[in-house]
Amino acid sequence: MPDIKEGVHQVELSVFTLLSADLDGINRSVTELRESQTILILKLRKIREYLKKEYELLYEADDLNEANIKLTNLKKRIVSLDQRFKTILQKTNSLD
Repeated sequence: MPDIKEGVHQVELSVFTLLSADLDGINRSVTELRESQTILILKLRKIREYLKKEYELLYEADDLNEANIKLTNLKKRIVSLDQRFKTILQKTNSLD
């Protein structure tokens, strides 16, 4: 009969040793995976916030449309005032 010490068979001890080494490696790998996932999530959040700010700066069409409308109206007003000024100049020149 094989030698039994403290109720644990040698084969059981060998199997436990082999499995525990594999389980330790798997546990370490899972821990590293979780750490890398955490880092990736943090980086993705930073990228998302950066892109959100860029989008707000570049594509807020409402503010740009209002500014463009005001600018167009001011250009029309300047052209109109310039024409009036030229008309007034012609009239004053004709008086001389």
